[in-house]
Amino acid sequence: MNETIDIAFVFDEKFADLFKVAAYSVAKNTKSDLAIHVVDCGITEGSKDQIRKFVSVFENVSSIEFRVPERVDVLENYAIPVHFSTAIFYRLAIHKLFPELKRIIYLDCDTIAVGDIAELWEEDLKGCPFGAVEEDGNFFNAKTKLRKMKEIHLPENKHYYNTGVLLIDTRKFEDNKIFERVIEFVKNTDLQLSCPEQDAMSLCLADNEHVSLSPKYNFIPLTLLSEECFKKVKKLTIIHYAGVKPWQTNKKVVKFAKLCGLRKYHTSMLLKYWEYADYVDRKKFSNGNIFHALKFLYKCIFQPIEQFISRKCCHFMKSHFGRQKKNDC
Repeated sequence: MNETIDIAFVFDEKFADLFKVAAYSVAKNTKSDLAIHVVDCGITEGSKDQIRKFVSVFENVSSIEFRVPERVDVLENYAIPVHFSTAIFYRLAIHKLFPELKRIIYLDCDTIAVGDIAELWEEDLKGCPFGAVEEDGNFFNAKTKLRKMKEIHLPENKHYYNTGVLLIDTRKFEDNKIFERVIEFVKNTDLQLSCPEQDAMSLCLADNEHVSLSPKYNFIPLTLLSEECFKKVKKLTIIHYAGVKPWQTNKKVVKFAKLCGLRKYHTSMLLKYWEYADYVDRKKFSNGNIFHALKFLYKCIFQPIEQFISRKCCHFMKSHFGRQKKNDC
């Protein structure tokens, strides 16, 4: 295996700043040499020049290159949910744009590395095309899994994994025609896929085509089971902000909530992002949006009170009006 770790990102112009945060976090926490490969889904030349200049200061980043994917008409016509773009599918075509690479770590731009990614790089794929972190049992509770099963007709025993972090064996990925099979599925399905390429991969690929990786490599911090999962994992390598986005909240609001002792786990996970974002642009990533800040405060303060009152009311009703049906409360 090469000493240089090859990492890939897929993004368009609106994610250029988020990429810088992710790239900085990886470079800062990884001792090995890094080569960055970008699938350019619509990045301006000005932004590319800024990115090259930005990564040039990292001693362990040996190179960065941009390659433009061949357009797939099926994807251009596909009804993508508003918070996504067709760029999400091109993570499955990285091996086609960079065929000279044998192994690649793919990262979403809303991730940060908080540990050395060399550990992920050295994971054994056991002859499979890729490795991914399964959400079931790590971040999906029974209710969330049931909702996903109903939404996309996912069989009960089928594996469902998150594609925000992937370890890819490029040769196996090509041999198994992963990209082509997912595109064919998307082309022919009548299902409304809320996480299009992720849902499609879990539905159309066999479970034995991927290796299940530790959640420490793709830790989604603000899901229902994440705090419980964190206690088991303890040491994280990559945090993936797939739910609440730190840059959409407000750093001062989050710090205030933490100082007040509100949801210390959640606030700590959000504040971890700013340790790297401030290096890129403190003002841009700290101000956030007042609506998201108020929503975050609601979750920190009022939602627990609401849940407490609900439990007390439920207990009162059971105590004074006899046994209720399980679904009543």
